[in-house]
Amino acid sequence: MRTLGWSTEFREKPWHTIAARLHGALDDSATYEPVLEIVDSIIAFETEALLAGTTSMVDLIVTRKPVTPPPVDVVTVRSAYGWITIEHITHTGQNDRIQRPAQDAVALFWRFMIEKFGIHPTPTGAPPDRPST
Repeated sequence: MRTLGWSTEFREKPWHTIAARLHGALDDSATYEPVLEIVDSIIAFETEALLAGTTSMVDLIVTRKPVTPPPVDVVTVRSAYGWITIEHITHTGQNDRIQRPAQDAVALFWRFMIEKFGIHPTPTGAPPDRPST
């Protein structure tokens, strides 16, 4: 089924609130741990001013800031049974979805942020400076 972006108002939650919710949801199976690692990386890289997030039961939904009226391009993150699924849902319907082992969650998430939103894991969102040669 093709969808055309996030069709309702995107109600952003603070990243620390999302992290606290996920910390509370962690159980012995660590089902949500890969998603929590992604949220922790957003906070650690100080990209909260560039990315807006919310949750939907067990999914993390992310878009770039400033959030626009619907339809909004979003990246959804789901974790289940040792796998992470990341999907870019666009207003054009040209969606992209990848599933990988959960240990690849943070790297895969940032790959999507760079490719889909042009945001790198740096406080400014710009590519890190390349060392001079």
